[in-house]
Amino acid sequence: MTTDVVRAAYGTPFKEVARLLAGRRIGGLPVADEDEHVVGAVSEPDLTAHRAKAPLPHEPARGFRFPAPPPAARRRAAKARARTAGGLMTPSPVTVR
Repeated sequence: MTTDVVRAAYGTPFKEVARLLAGRRIGGLPVADEDEHVVGAVSEPDLTAHRAKAPLPHEPARGFRFPAPPPAARRRAAKARARTAGGLMTPSPVTVR
């Protein structure tokens, strides 16, 4: 355990989050709001989801509608489009003092 905790603010850019993880050789870090409360955590898999985003599919035939994606797919798609720690993070962390 360490007392020198590295954290990201909610609006920290994607590249800065990646630099913090790589520079400190850590697999994840907490995301704090403006009141210094932990609101989530960003880990290497969250960054991977961002980097592995799929290109948009070809436009479907006119009148065709895709079924609504399940919630998990919508969360993965949102992480793929995220530009800040707040968008990349996994929310609602369990914290202890």
